[in-house]
Amino acid sequence: MKIIAVLFDLYGTLAGFEPSRFSLQSKVAKKYGYELTEKGVARGYFLADKFMAEQNVTYPIRSQSELEKENFFAKYEKLVLSGDGYDVDIEISGKIFKELQKIPYSMQLYSDVISVLKELRQIGYKLGLISNMNKTGKEILNEFNLNAHIDVCVTSKDSLAEKPDPKIFLDTLTLLGVEPDQSLYVGDQILSDIQGSKNVGITPLLIDRDNINLDYTESDKINSLYELNNFLSANNN
Repeated sequence: MKIIAVLFDLYGTLAGFEPSRFSLQSKVAKKYGYELTEKGVARGYFLADKFMAEQNVTYPIRSQSELEKENFFAKYEKLVLSGDGYDVDIEISGKIFKELQKIPYSMQLYSDVISVLKELRQIGYKLGLISNMNKTGKEILNEFNLNAHIDVCVTSKDSLAEKPDPKIFLDTLTLLGVEPDQSLYVGDQILSDIQGSKNVGITPLLIDRDNINLDYTESDKINSLYELNNFLSANNN
């Protein structure tokens, strides 16, 4: 069936950290004697975000107590640092994560986002956004000035379900008024985004901005949103 709706993940797909994750991590880690590399931080976040996706399947972070969240993010940070080969004590990784939280940062849209969204809307695609952020969809659209570009945004706070739970995907499809096989989902996480969308019958497309998933072949893959329209054109013919 022809794709008429394109859905997106937020973090790692449409938006990233400013300053960059590498800049933030390397600044704090250096205080503790750890020298990080851009490739290592990218590898570490790949492992840490996979850990987060798996955690959200069994016991969503949103539902955890403050102490449980603290323990989770200490383990998360330990995985980030492991990308550069460090086996950091969990107490130290917890301290590093807490110090990271004190540094001002924001999430900014990647440079390819607005022009691609405009192009997709001009063609006539319905556009949606699905995020595990603990904010409402309305808040996300306002924060990133996406109201003119995205038709529907559903978050885990709206749906009371985290990707890869089918509910958050199905809630979004219902609001858009489209069927799963009429939809494409673009995301950067294999479990929460790719497997989650695939499980409900949505065509998945992995975006690999850091070129980490070199051997991944279970779905189609792009490295930039600039490749998206060509992918849609090829698969809608």
